[in-house]
Amino acid sequence: MDLPVLSLLTVNFGSFERIESLWRSIQKFPPSVEWEWIIVDNPTKKGGDGVRLDTFFEKEKRVHVIQLVENLGYGGGNAEGFRFCQGEILAILNPDIEVSEGTIDTLLSTLKQEKNAGIVVPVLKTREGEILENCRKFPSLWGLTTRRLFGSQILKKAQKEDIRETEWAQGSFWVLKRDTFEKLKGFDPRFFLFLEDTDFCRRVWKKGFRVLQIRAAVAIHSPNRLSGGNIFNALCRKTFWIHLESVVKYFWKWKGV
Repeated sequence: MDLPVLSLLTVNFGSFERIESLWRSIQKFPPSVEWEWIIVDNPTKKGGDGVRLDTFFEKEKRVHVIQLVENLGYGGGNAEGFRFCQGEILAILNPDIEVSEGTIDTLLSTLKQEKNAGIVVPVLKTREGEILENCRKFPSLWGLTTRRLFGSQILKKAQKEDIRETEWAQGSFWVLKRDTFEKLKGFDPRFFLFLEDTDFCRRVWKKGFRVLQIRAAVAIHSPNRLSGGNIFNALCRKTFWIHLESVVKYFWKWKGV
């Protein structure tokens, strides 16, 4: 097998069934270039999915499972997986993504053709066809707080442009050049979970690159939100407090910008 052009990278945290669904979609709609898939398993308190993943993918030469002994978070997990990626292009996908026909190839061609493209992302939809908001302006403290607690992820209007610039795109599905990820030194390790994608996009724009959403590329994504929902339920979640910590770190880092 030739060296991969594209490295798919997924960080897992207790989502084996979703990994299965993502795999079925990749098998159905694979990239046209040579590719590999690096899966990093962050263990939960009950243990990791590493053994199940190893067993499930034991005959798949394109798929490599990395079992971590401790939970490194989203950014840390991606950093560990990136060390094993061989492709010149990187596709970061969350377990709750499912690709559609032409999704990956459309993103790859746009990344290659568009001037100063830093990150390209698809339109995300629910299984029912509702459009999800995965591209936004950089957050204010008030706007971020109200959106996380009370906002809806469902968009009422579809984007009109074939290629749309956005200030930042959530990291559930990115395609970017390996060189870009390396130049920016990956995700900032101070963020364990949440806002590492927002911070990375800020640095992408600061380097003179663009973040683009591509209308012709569509993927399915679960609209579940770890840090939001009803305010009283949110306050009881560990992820809410992790998110709050990341908010403080983010606004401190970018204060005055």
